[in-house]
Amino acid sequence: MGKDILQTIDSAGINGIKKADLKKAYGKDCDNTLESLKEKEQIFIEKRGVAYFVWSKENYIDYLKCNDPKCKLVLETAGPSQSTAKSKHTQNLREARTISNYSTLENNDFQSIFNKCLHESATSIGWTSFDKVREKICEIHNLSKEKFYMLARDLIDKNGARYEVSSGGQEGIIVRGLVHGYVRNV
Repeated sequence: MGKDILQTIDSAGINGIKKADLKKAYGKDCDNTLESLKEKEQIFIEKRGVAYFVWSKENYIDYLKCNDPKCKLVLETAGPSQSTAKSKHTQNLREARTISNYSTLENNDFQSIFNKCLHESATSIGWTSFDKVREKICEIHNLSKEKFYMLARDLIDKNGARYEVSSGGQEGIIVRGLVHGYVRNV
């Protein structure tokens, strides 16, 4: 049961998984397993908003790196011999570059597809939830949830004046520790 839970947590990526979702999937008995994994420092549990989220060790480091500027600075200044997180992050950056370079969606293609789906799903005031856009794009182009959010975050970071994000929702990009689940074209 411990390996299954750890595998589920790891597959959630840097967004983590709600502790309540794990309890639904594995029953209330998973609390003891989670505590055991937490003591071994294989997982990390943190309260975000009103829910507790669980990450694997590597994904939690990546989550902090993306959302905590102080942590990012510490990890970037630490030498490779001082931090295994630095080498893991470097590997993740290489994978991200490979995905963005060799993916079926080039950044310009992704931007046009993202804008089209955003326009089709938008409300009368222009807002739409990230999950609606993600579902359309991932279904058509066979992208994983993590790849979509990586490409979406890059797009919004590079074109910040063109997009506006708002906090809330169940999923989205994480900005300053908050899930921003709504987006619109400005």
